[in-house]
Amino acid sequence: MLTCFTFRPTLSSFGQPSDGMGSFMPEYRVYLVDSYGHFFEAVHLICADDAEATEQAKALAVGHGVDLWELDRKVGVFPAQNESP
Repeated sequence: MLTCFTFRPTLSSFGQPSDGMGSFMPEYRVYLVDSYGHFFEAVHLICADDAEATEQAKALAVGHGVDLWELDRKVGVFPAQNESP
């Protein structure tokens, strides 16, 4: 059985431009990935740029991998990090 996610994220409902000049901050999704490569949760992020989104996605990769996406563009894939003792 094949499962796929075929939704397109909508524009943010937060409603206010990020810089006061009419542009909005990019929206990202971080998909948490189990050891079998299956998504088990999605986290919505609003970040200033790819660098900030990448930093936040890496912080979520504790005990499982993560895939970072902006709409239909894959920004990065980060392997699971071991938890610190």
